[in-house]
Amino acid sequence: MGAFSIAFDIIIVGALALPWVLLVIHLFFSDHESSLKKLMGWVEKQNQPAVAGVLLFAMTFSLGSAVSRIAQDFFDDDDLHFRLGQHLFQIGVTESSIRTEVFCQTVRQQMKGPASQETGSSKPENTEVAKASDPTALKRDRFRNNDQDCKYTGRWVIRQGLHSNNQWIDHQWISEQEGLAEDVFLFQEATILLKGTDPNERLRQFHDQIMVLRGATFNAMVAFSLCLFWWIAKFQTKLRWIVLLLYLFPGGIAASNHLQKHLHAPPFMEFTLLALAAAGGYLLWHRKPAKKDMPEEAQAANEARNIRFSYLFLALFLTVSAFLGWWATQVLYDQQVIYSYKSLSDVPHEAATPSSK
Repeated sequence: MGAFSIAFDIIIVGALALPWVLLVIHLFFSDHESSLKKLMGWVEKQNQPAVAGVLLFAMTFSLGSAVSRIAQDFFDDDDLHFRLGQHLFQIGVTESSIRTEVFCQTVRQQMKGPASQETGSSKPENTEVAKASDPTALKRDRFRNNDQDCKYTGRWVIRQGLHSNNQWIDHQWISEQEGLAEDVFLFQEATILLKGTDPNERLRQFHDQIMVLRGATFNAMVAFSLCLFWWIAKFQTKLRWIVLLLYLFPGGIAASNHLQKHLHAPPFMEFTLLALAAAGGYLLWHRKPAKKDMPEEAQAANEARNIRFSYLFLALFLTVSAFLGWWATQVLYDQQVIYSYKSLSDVPHEAATPSSK
């Protein structure tokens, strides 16, 4: 059942990628668009729905598998950061930053629990017991001691410098904090998942929603980018080329950081941004705007090739909606894992020997 659910989610992501695939064919392979229509007509004439269904399933599953993996890395890539003076600019909403923020807030709440208030200390009374039974307790304590007030989690702009604990705050330090939170979270997630499928039905639903919403956000972002370049190409001003900086600048920074630190990992986000920039440059260069001295028939034909602003706005709306949905679901999933693990840890262990009854 779990394997079918994952395959179903991948198929949905692949189906949501079909609109921008058709958009790519329309914008870059317009000469072959008629051939594609003839091919689809030939398939329909064969009257073989089973064969057509198998081909469609294979295409959507393959496309969904690739898009799901690219989207996972795209929204959890820490290569997009740069330093300007004493400030560090980075993406504050990634899978790791969201997880670290949720983890930090829950640890902070545990520090302010009743046990800590009654004893007057900042640590719970059962710290030593937790260290003996929980292999991640040391990492959790280290994470908590590094940033007790959660000042450096989920931030877009961070002032670099010495911390109160004489720690130098930079991107490397933030990556280490996210690594500590990830290690603890993965251990807690594995512990919860080992309980079986039925007790984790809500957790599985959140995970499936994350996969679909993350893929939908990526697909909508690609479609919006293509629509944006398509819409801007109709203007005669040279300022239209500035929009390429929205993709070239972050793509170049991410590629530079990736080559320095993560050369062994596939550059999914860098490839996506630079590929969209190349596609936009092609559209801006080859799709000439209509001139005033053109014949009326030519102007009408050129206007018919342009995209309406309403379509561009719709693509932007779908992108933002899917992104906010993924963000909220990611928070819910992380909270569900952390609090479920805490509930299991608070339950006393069952006796090793069975009851005599």
